[in-house]
Amino acid sequence: MSANESHLGSVLGKAHLVLGAFTSGSTCLGLSELSRRSGVPKATVHRLGGELVELGYLSRTPDGYQLGWRIFELGRLVPGPAHLRAVARPAMLDLRSATRAVIHLAVPHGTDCCYLERLGGRREAAVVAAVGSNVSRPLTVSGRVLLAYSDDQEDVLADLEEQRADGVPGSDRLDPVALRAELAQIRARRWAQERESCMHGYNSFAVPIMYFGDDRVVATISATVPADRRDDQQLVHALWATAADIGRGLHRQETRTHARQRVGAAG
Repeated sequence: MSANESHLGSVLGKAHLVLGAFTSGSTCLGLSELSRRSGVPKATVHRLGGELVELGYLSRTPDGYQLGWRIFELGRLVPGPAHLRAVARPAMLDLRSATRAVIHLAVPHGTDCCYLERLGGRREAAVVAAVGSNVSRPLTVSGRVLLAYSDDQEDVLADLEEQRADGVPGSDRLDPVALRAELAQIRARRWAQERESCMHGYNSFAVPIMYFGDDRVVATISATVPADRRDDQQLVHALWATAADIGRGLHRQETRTHARQRVGAAG
């Protein structure tokens, strides 16, 4: 038995499986469905569910269980995303006001692109809902920007080539040769675009966010607009300005943090 398998057999491991069952997209799961998705016996789910409800990690509804407020509270405290959102949100609000576009902030999360923040009005609700929390990087404009600057780009392209050769369902959606050329173009011009490929009637543009004075790409910011708009270059320049603003904010925050640490160490 591997170390991971032994951990999943513990009480904490089973609780991990139960909570992980909600990543499938369903917000409320009944006891039987929660047991089926998690692979944990129904009696164990019932017992653990009660304890997780008491601790606030789950809440009980007439239809079953849903994630509790304690999950939300802890999630907001994860240092990297919390700090990035705090710095980026004011700049994103300004960008939203200036462009009337749907604005997304995304970061790399393992092999995926994870969306941390989205700004849009009621008219663009469908655009916001169409974007998942975690998406494979090659499939979205933000993800391709992250992939263009990543260290594992060649590994991802090799995997795509292998999947196409093996006839894996869905692998024909992406041409590794065309994607390699697109990634090189993204690095050369520092922005990416997609035209109605993710959602009919909408175009998206994305640029990298880097630390000020550094070439580390920590996130992307993107704008999604109706396809009939004709201000592509203005949008890209607005995105660049916003990304630079966020990068400077992250640099200032990092500098202040290091200064406080030095003072603490000296004390």
